[in-house]
Amino acid sequence: MAHDVVLKPLVILGFPRSGTTLLTRLLDGHPDISAPPETGLLSAAGRFLRELTEVEGPPVGVLTGLSFAGVLPEETYAAMRAMLFGLHDKISAGRPVSPALWVEKTATDLFHLETLEPLLLGHVRFICITRNPLDVVPSNVDLARTMGARLPELAAMTRGQVAEYDSIAAAWIDRQTALDDFTARHSQDCFSLRYEDLVAEPEATLAAILVFAGLGGAGLGGTTTPADMIAQAFSGNAQVGMGDFKFDDTPGLQPVVANAWRKRLPRAAASRIVPLLAPMLERHGYAVPKVPPVPSRDVAIRQFEMAAQMKRQNRPTE
Repeated sequence: MAHDVVLKPLVILGFPRSGTTLLTRLLDGHPDISAPPETGLLSAAGRFLRELTEVEGPPVGVLTGLSFAGVLPEETYAAMRAMLFGLHDKISAGRPVSPALWVEKTATDLFHLETLEPLLLGHVRFICITRNPLDVVPSNVDLARTMGARLPELAAMTRGQVAEYDSIAAAWIDRQTALDDFTARHSQDCFSLRYEDLVAEPEATLAAILVFAGLGGAGLGGTTTPADMIAQAFSGNAQVGMGDFKFDDTPGLQPVVANAWRKRLPRAAASRIVPLLAPMLERHGYAVPKVPPVPSRDVAIRQFEMAAQMKRQNRPTE
């Protein structure tokens, strides 16, 4: 379908394991949208543009260095946008409808939000997805164990912290707070949703996203429906690429299992992180579950001894 207006590209922002890959695949099911697997482009741009500000004197980095050479920051941003956008234009050239509205998603982009904001603001629009952190935290632990390493940005944020569940929970709070503040500042350019609502009401949620993107509403969007997008996403014809390592093994949209995190989060870890997450859980409409308090040293010792005794008693005899 030919576009009568210039549509701004879309950038998906969300903490790793929050449903960003699912959302990307669903959007890629629309012929007017090019949503490839993770490119790493914006995360790389964030690393490139990051400056060291905790120094005496000017910040240390590319923008400052080029400024001394007579290249203004906006000129650097413009050059980077031309490269990034040009690569996405090349990727989208093979879409059934051209020009296609392209979507960029790499889960680690959220860790570079502050650096990417001046690069992207006014040139793209943002889809911001949030998922219950009690599911996100153990899922990131699973991902790290599957990969054999943490995602670099997450590793940097949690470096030196011993408890993996606690450190990821703290990282989630930091990045989700930054995303909430970002969407509050730029509400006209952001579409916010929860993963749970996307799964529960996928067609209604996708329809709202298409309206936000400029591809929905009366006389727009051609004949492709959200139901068509869902069917295409799970047709097995998606591009092979980086992203959610579980997606290709999923036959379709899976309902959210209530309190599934209880089987994945150790009890002691849950007792520690739920109080930390409680304010953010409430802010985003998630119930704050009841968890036992963190046991004292004496109680922990008694529990350990009792568990060891039960294990010995239940040990099969030869």
